[in-house]
Amino acid sequence: MKKLSINEGLLLTDMEIQYKGRNLHLTRVLIDTGSSSSIISSEIAEMIGIFPEAEDPIYRVYGIGGSEIVYSKILDSIHIGQMKAEQIEMEIGEMDYDFQLDGIIGLNLLMRMKALINIEKLLIQSES
Repeated sequence: MKKLSINEGLLLTDMEIQYKGRNLHLTRVLIDTGSSSSIISSEIAEMIGIFPEAEDPIYRVYGIGGSEIVYSKILDSIHIGQMKAEQIEMEIGEMDYDFQLDGIIGLNLLMRMKALINIEKLLIQSES
């Protein structure tokens, strides 16, 4: 079970990512059930050696604020509290929004972790 917070009307948490054995803690991560995929800031990703490479898939993603070009990487793991997903695809992009975010947890990661969100208690946990 992990406590969530609401800040500026946004449902937020933190998470730990691992890439090629290097770990990084992201402190301001939006939980967005309306987003089909998950993304982390390219500025944050560079801190643990995630950079675009020629073979990386490139996508255009669309959201309320418009669209942006992202590339995709397979991370070793992602931890949100006690929940964990291994070998998970994550999009990397500029995330140039009107508010500061380290990343967005989208439906792909929530489903993979079998996450249950309790809005009343501001908790997220795995169903298992």
